[in-house]
Amino acid sequence: MTFLRYVAAAALAAGLLSNALAQPYPAKPVRIVVAFPPGGLTDIVARFVGDQLSKAWNQQVVVENRAGAGGTIGTDHVAKAAPDGYTLLLATLAANAIAPSVYAKLPYDAARDFTPIMALTGTPSVIAINPAIPAKTIAEFIDHAKARPGTLAFSSPGSGVSAHLGMENFALTAGLKMVHVPYKGSAPALNAVVAGEVAATFDPITTVAPLVKGGKLRALAMSGTRRSPLLPEVPTIAEAGLKGVESYAWNGLMGPAGLPREVVARIHHDVGVALRSAELRERMNAVGTEILEMGPEEFAGYIRSETEKWGAIARRVGASAQ
Repeated sequence: MTFLRYVAAAALAAGLLSNALAQPYPAKPVRIVVAFPPGGLTDIVARFVGDQLSKAWNQQVVVENRAGAGGTIGTDHVAKAAPDGYTLLLATLAANAIAPSVYAKLPYDAARDFTPIMALTGTPSVIAINPAIPAKTIAEFIDHAKARPGTLAFSSPGSGVSAHLGMENFALTAGLKMVHVPYKGSAPALNAVVAGEVAATFDPITTVAPLVKGGKLRALAMSGTRRSPLLPEVPTIAEAGLKGVESYAWNGLMGPAGLPREVVARIHHDVGVALRSAELRERMNAVGTEILEMGPEEFAGYIRSETEKWGAIARRVGASAQ
């Protein structure tokens, strides 16, 4: 392409974007990209929020699952999308704060290539085991695992995600040697524990609780700073005497870098209204998820602090992903 053609093409693209933003937002369907398979916590939150926005905007909000590589494939797709507000990302701890520390090379810059809009939810994770394992408490499981160094395996939705690092951090803190087996998503990782393919997992309470209540998994401890009303009988890991393993699987909304302020403001306002609705809060509480509702600047700061925290954990446990 000659320089003059390049300039003409760039001017045309800028003009089209300007015309698009001149229309009331949103003037067409909006996509929320979920970088993980259907059925997991991120997908559940995206569909909750998408339903509310569809009603508020009288416009279709489509959840699009683009899974793979610990959430980095879908995240990269949004990084390269037009900054017009019609392609949004359900940002996650894994792809937006952990990935920079566990991938030798990412196709996107987590700090530069996105516009934070707002944090949505935070959810504690649960250490859950196959009920056939003779351990009723986290202390008993630690003793069971210590007696079998390097033989017990745990599942995760993929290498380098929060479930992987969270369990590695727990194992290291407890002095355990366990084998990590990554799966393609939360659902198959949980099914692996239910089937006895692996001994344990570390997954958000949202997806673990139904299996625990159905007797298919046994919950031993949770990663939050307090017990959850969803599984009130399950203690925190800190109650078991292990410090430094508290964590929440969080998510939020982002757009590509350069998202106009007026679009950010509109999305932030309308999603905020949805988060404050009794209907949405009841639905979130029912799956053990806490509302965060941080604005753009606070969310950006939170991501920076989480990147530092999980970077330190990744170095501590020697985690990496391909």
